[in-house]
Amino acid sequence: MTTSVHPVPRHFRPAAVAVALAGVLGASWLVAGLGRPSASVSVPATTPAPAANITAPNGTLPGPDTTLEQIGRGIAAWSINVAADPSDFVSATNLGSLYFTRGRMTGALDDYGHAAAAAERATAANPSDPGARNLTALLSLTTHDFPAALATAQAVYRDDPAQLQALATIGDAQLELGAYDAASAAYTTLGAAQQGPAISARLAHLASLQGRPADALRLSASALSAARDAGTTGTSLSWYAFLDGTLSFQDGQLERAETSFRAAIVAWPGSYAALAGLARTRAARGDSAEAISLYQQAAAIVPQPQTLAALGDLNALAGRTDEAQRQYDTVRAIATLAAVNRQVYNRELALFDANHGVEPAEALRLAAAELETRKDVYGWDAYAWALHANGRDRDADAAMTHALALGTRDALFAYHAGMIAAGLGDTARARSLLTDALAINPGFDPLQAARARATLGSLR
Repeated sequence: MTTSVHPVPRHFRPAAVAVALAGVLGASWLVAGLGRPSASVSVPATTPAPAANITAPNGTLPGPDTTLEQIGRGIAAWSINVAADPSDFVSATNLGSLYFTRGRMTGALDDYGHAAAAAERATAANPSDPGARNLTALLSLTTHDFPAALATAQAVYRDDPAQLQALATIGDAQLELGAYDAASAAYTTLGAAQQGPAISARLAHLASLQGRPADALRLSASALSAARDAGTTGTSLSWYAFLDGTLSFQDGQLERAETSFRAAIVAWPGSYAALAGLARTRAARGDSAEAISLYQQAAAIVPQPQTLAALGDLNALAGRTDEAQRQYDTVRAIATLAAVNRQVYNRELALFDANHGVEPAEALRLAAAELETRKDVYGWDAYAWALHANGRDRDADAAMTHALALGTRDALFAYHAGMIAAGLGDTARARSLLTDALAINPGFDPLQAARARATLGSLR
């Protein structure tokens, strides 16, 4: 494999582009898989995308293990071409794809801006190129501009129904927007055209939302197994294991969750999501010391608000109030860094404020603003919880009916609904819901589970 940076021949068609990239990233880079965080590179095609190029439901470009060093060399090579010829839409699209992939791997939101600029350049040079348009839709999906992702993907698919990547993005955006029947229809059409782990992963997520945990876990296990059988490695394999761990934790199967999260970390040691997932699982199993260590590792890679909040909560429960406050202050600082931070972490920030009594009015504003376009069950849950934090339990109870409409089996939903019922004085319903929350997963959240037990005790 060539290790030096060099310009890549321009204006090649897809096969030639792949051959050229092999010199920059290595031949193993070209093996693509199907399959939310994975990060490997796939060359956007300028003809209808083959089945193997459908991305994972986390909006990343799947494939075998690709290192940041390799991605950096690829960015340097394609940047030379783009600088030399502004009309080179192939190089611009590939450059954007590499920036996008690096952003998914490192959590560096600036890379999405670079990716968007490259995709815009490619589209300006060739407005009909599906590679650049699909990348634009994926970028919108990843930065939580779901209406834009849906509109772009629908336009691509309308122009060419052979663009299965666009159909996959349509389903993913509809799922995030709460259009569950439409998402299911899109996934059904997609599944009829192609089978594979990425399809199973999408169906697992949908089954979980619909309150079918057994089906969700069967599908996530199938996706992980199929990915392994296909020779998937690195970041892509890590994501499938992470998905299985996440769904297992939600169902209270902590041993399985831990096994899957550890497998995800083995496949990709830099998976901040899997490290945080394992930390959450260890905390639920009573090992706060290891959980704190794992959360610290995850936060050192990408300081996400939910990771910092969980780390702060564990420190607070251990009596380390100064350390907890440092984590909490960092969460609030993230909201002020950039507009894209607020867009990506909007919901997490609203829940943090509501959970910790920090600026409850701001929590409600954030949750209400997001709900204007993103009416999924988790959006309704965040809105209901923010209303509760502002003392509006009757409105919160009405909002929770939307959150519970699909029958999603989530301890956090039951906890929120139970605390809201307690606020309304509906003691019997509050006891039932809080008991359900602790039965699903007694350690669903160290701070909230402790509050659930305390409230349940007072109601008895």
